[in-house]
Amino acid sequence: MSFYDDIMESDHKVNELLEGFESGRIPLLEFIRSVNRLREEGDVIICDPSLGKAVVTCFGRHSEGRDLMAALLTMQGFSVIVVDRDAELKDIVEECMDPEVTVLCMSVQTTYDCPEVLDISEMLKEAGIRERIVLNIGGAAISDKIAEKAECDIYSNSAGRSVRLIKEEVRRRSSARATSFYPFSL
Repeated sequence: MSFYDDIMESDHKVNELLEGFESGRIPLLEFIRSVNRLREEGDVIICDPSLGKAVVTCFGRHSEGRDLMAALLTMQGFSVIVVDRDAELKDIVEECMDPEVTVLCMSVQTTYDCPEVLDISEMLKEAGIRERIVLNIGGAAISDKIAEKAECDIYSNSAGRSVRLIKEEVRRRSSARATSFYPFSL
């Protein structure tokens, strides 16, 4: 089997898994376990360094939304840092200080946690890193209005769609930075 055949087979496995989850044929926990297994195999899900790192966290007692976003981001080629669910906002911002971090995803299950997530954008600004971070907040308690108040760059009521939009935005920003670095035509 050639290298090209290996890549095509890997893409097929990843796409089949994603389609199974999005169609409801594969339950959430089985999907997350399958993604982790593929990542451990090493040659199926490949990290794309040009995407940078994604910090993924959650609030409250649930971690399913966080783990789902981590799995989906991994499938799209991001290197993922999963933050404990009891982490304070200052610790989350500290994780984002790594210059390779390009994404912050926060999963919120209850409206009780919403006031706290509204502060994250301002904290990223104060740390001087907001411009390079694509911010996504999602979960059962998040609406369009809350996402807008929290100054999210990406919001969708679908985790799969959110991750696709996040990847597009990271690529767009990366392209814009490259263009501003070389303002002349080559």
